[in-house]
Amino acid sequence: MLGSEDAITSLTLHELSDNEYSDKIKRGAYWELMKHISKIEDDQACYVDILESFKSLESENTKFVFAVSAMNVFIQNNFTGPLLSADLLTSIKDEDSAAVKSYNTLNNAMYSLVKCTKLFGLCRDYFSSLTDSSITTMLFQLRCIFVEQMLMEDISPELFEKADRLIGVIEDRSDVPSMSKEIKCKLFVEFGFVYLYFQHISKSRRCMGIAQKLIGFSFKLTGALGKRTKYQERALPQLRVETIIEENVTDETPLENEPQMIDLNDDTLLEKISFEDNNIQNSVTNLTAPFLLHMASLKLKDFALEEMLREEVIAFLEGIIEGKTFSYCIATHAFFIRSRLEQTSIRKLSRCMEQLEEVVLGFDCKKVCARTGSLFQSGLPTMWKQEKLLAVMYTSIGSHKSALEIYNRLQMREEQINALIGAGKYETAEKLTRTLLALGETPKLYCILGDTTQDITHYEKAWELSGESSARAMKSLGYHYFNIKDYRKALSCMQNSLDCNYLQGGLWFTAGCTALAIPEFETAIKCFQSSLQIDDENGQGWSNLGACFEKTGEMQKAFNCYKEATKHSFNDWRVWENFLCAAAQIKDFASMIFAYRQIISFGQKYCDRKILNCLVSAVRDNMTSVSGEAGISYYDKVLDLFKFASSKVTTNFDLWKSYAAMHLDVKGKEDVDKGIDYLIKAYHSASLHIERSMEDFLKCTECSKVLYTYVMSQQKDSPTYAPHLQSLKSILQILITKGHKLSESMSGDDVETKDLITEYLNSAKKQLEEVEEAQLFV
Repeated sequence: MLGSEDAITSLTLHELSDNEYSDKIKRGAYWELMKHISKIEDDQACYVDILESFKSLESENTKFVFAVSAMNVFIQNNFTGPLLSADLLTSIKDEDSAAVKSYNTLNNAMYSLVKCTKLFGLCRDYFSSLTDSSITTMLFQLRCIFVEQMLMEDISPELFEKADRLIGVIEDRSDVPSMSKEIKCKLFVEFGFVYLYFQHISKSRRCMGIAQKLIGFSFKLTGALGKRTKYQERALPQLRVETIIEENVTDETPLENEPQMIDLNDDTLLEKISFEDNNIQNSVTNLTAPFLLHMASLKLKDFALEEMLREEVIAFLEGIIEGKTFSYCIATHAFFIRSRLEQTSIRKLSRCMEQLEEVVLGFDCKKVCARTGSLFQSGLPTMWKQEKLLAVMYTSIGSHKSALEIYNRLQMREEQINALIGAGKYETAEKLTRTLLALGETPKLYCILGDTTQDITHYEKAWELSGESSARAMKSLGYHYFNIKDYRKALSCMQNSLDCNYLQGGLWFTAGCTALAIPEFETAIKCFQSSLQIDDENGQGWSNLGACFEKTGEMQKAFNCYKEATKHSFNDWRVWENFLCAAAQIKDFASMIFAYRQIISFGQKYCDRKILNCLVSAVRDNMTSVSGEAGISYYDKVLDLFKFASSKVTTNFDLWKSYAAMHLDVKGKEDVDKGIDYLIKAYHSASLHIERSMEDFLKCTECSKVLYTYVMSQQKDSPTYAPHLQSLKSILQILITKGHKLSESMSGDDVETKDLITEYLNSAKKQLEEVEEAQLFV
């Protein structure tokens, strides 16, 4: 039997590609399959009879090939095209709305216009009936689960659990000696895209990482001088992706016809970046392109796609497009993502639309061509989702009529209603929703009506109608209560939604934020941990989890979470600030120094008095760090940090005061001259508005007292003694003058503050007399 344990040596993954089975179809296997399928009627009994007839074929190999052929034909008609001819579609009775409905549940439904549904059911039921545990069999069982999920409107936890279990079993047995590195690589790439579709980012990254190691492939974003425009005279640094492959691997994937690439044809922009180094080459192949595609897809899932991140994603996509992968699915998905990104660019919008139109028109191409070979290593969405993006683009340019025509033809009712709302036709949207409800009530339609009317009773009706199993209804209610700041009701609704469908990473995160707002820290911890199980590279999630542990007094756990957050939100200075404060609480002085330097490096005029005092105290009092090191051992590093910080933040009182303390207060490290100079700078940093600000006045008086102590105790023969005396004299004179002005500007009721100022002024006058007397002997 082909599905036996020896199958993996005789039927490798590339032999299961579209090209191989096209040849088998030409030799008659396809027509044999059609002969059986053509007998299927709408009623389930006839379908069962034909399925049994199919299973009764003498050759197991023949049955296996038929099932694989059925899978490829189904994929061709719902993902890649070209569509089957009308007579062939008629021969397999493609009017199978009843078959589509058989996959529906109360809260999740298959897309209504899926073609050849019975064909998919045939291969799915056949693979499910196989009891052997070969990798080949389990792989096709996984593919059936994956395809079924891509046809459904919402993520199904039940399908995820089946897929996760199968991947675990295959992974445990994928170390057979006869399987090449290339095949193992493709297996794990396929697993990575399955997990990505189910939105389990952590497991997706892990599988792609294993695949990369198998063939020694790595990639990174780097820079190279190049030009973007036709009139650009000087080359500037441009982002590009650099790929490296260490292992000697061969890519035996059959070549396919890529969709035609539409030229930009702009009067200013070049077709692509023109790099000065003509030797720059991109060694992207069908084997390595999925890694770049996966990274681009991951970055698209970020909450806010900033301009820099957008450029990174486009660099990955250009690496695929320029690499000439000769894979229809990979190239098409790359064009699809690039179109999503570039639709906001006026100069590139036309190409985006033409490229998508080219792909959509290609579905009806009459030319027979291989397209399905790399589907499971690309994550290419279904035909209707590709066409949906074209409608989204029409909406973005204000062509609501064209968008509505597409939504209507594709029977995408929710998108059609949203487009009507976007066009300002609220009454029409509500009327259409109620018309659909009259034809048949469903929880989803009530949720859509709730979105349209902003009436939460419709969400409650959807929840009731679903038998309290509609994740969407509770999610919508949760967000409603969250927006009006009724956090307890919001959290309750979100938890109900997550009980129905736990594969909602974004909702876990929002539920955690809601619990924090109540506050319910233990609940928030569980929510953020669940969110991070789905995506363990969410820097904000790690940061919020750290905040929860900090609130519960678990500082070491908080520190570890903040440290993880800095890895994934490296450029967010606020994450580094959280890490810095946690490090201070556990006395990790090395981490404090590193974090403070990072914040300043980001261009922030950052200064935290408590952190500065903590670092000074650690060195001055020789505190023991969390790692057991003496505080004095950090003297040079702290001094270097203050030197760096003061070069970036030049007018901060607390920074200069702490810098001075490092030279004045640390036993055995005294440098009085430098300490006095930095105290003078501290004074000048706070002296600008001392006649109007009591806070600044107190800072300056504090500075003058320390200055007086150290200046008057200096050696008389020191070359800096006279300049320091003069500086001290000027400071005291200014403080006396502006102190009087500050006192006069205060109300008569503020007696205590006025007394404080008077007390200082009397002391300052005496000090001034002593300074003037000391100057007589210099």
